[in-house]
Amino acid sequence: MESKFKNHRLVCEDRKSLCITGVEKADNATPNQFSCVVMGRVLVVTGKDLSVKRLDVVEGIAEIVGEINEIKYAHEKKSLISRIFK
Repeated sequence: MESKFKNHRLVCEDRKSLCITGVEKADNATPNQFSCVVMGRVLVVTGKDLSVKRLDVVEGIAEIVGEINEIKYAHEKKSLISRIFK
């Protein structure tokens, strides 16, 4: 999947706010988890009392506030065919 952005950046301040650039779309937003697609990969933010302060997929910016505990890229699940024919 080709991304419309050339790069992305994550800036976390004091585990209380997170700014993500290169956001293509938001997948999920709950008080405990936020997930979005960045550069064709799923990025998952977990924490407590999370809220989306700003989301602009045209500019590719998401700002999250709350208690940020973990930021990770989700593992890509490869299809059975792609695993067989490496």
